[in-house]
Amino acid sequence: MVETVVKWFAAIVICLVLQTTLVPLMSIFGIQPDLIIIVLALLCLEYGMTAGIYTGFFLGLLLDTYSPSLLGQNALAKTLLGFFFGIFNERVMRTDPLIKIVILVVGFLVHDLLFFGTQLFKYGDSFSHLFYEILTRTLPRAVYSVIIALLIAFWNTSIKPNLKR
Repeated sequence: MVETVVKWFAAIVICLVLQTTLVPLMSIFGIQPDLIIIVLALLCLEYGMTAGIYTGFFLGLLLDTYSPSLLGQNALAKTLLGFFFGIFNERVMRTDPLIKIVILVVGFLVHDLLFFGTQLFKYGDSFSHLFYEILTRTLPRAVYSVIIALLIAFWNTSIKPNLKR
């Protein structure tokens, strides 16, 4: 149990460090993958809703202290995202890889609707601005992140087991 917690804590810390250092260098037309959402999705699909909610909340709270957004905005979005991903826990519902990709993309939409929706109500922006953000930032970021997630899955299923032999 402790080994599992340490493993996931290390994965989250590594993703946070990479998100702030390496990922900006991987930007394509201003679009960056979101490693934090990927690691949250992987954790939730393996350990369920409760682990996802707690991890999402503390991850969001940590990101709230780091980012200039509204206090609690990331915590709300990541907590509900942990709940959303946790519903599709593999122990309860076995899904094929295509469904997991769709869940990840929908998770990005849910996260950004919550995140930008909070800004919409705080600053009084129009809904057209929200849809513009979803089309121009969320969907390309989701596609880029899915590609990174597929590379991680390929590493875990094909390359890593061959290295242990």
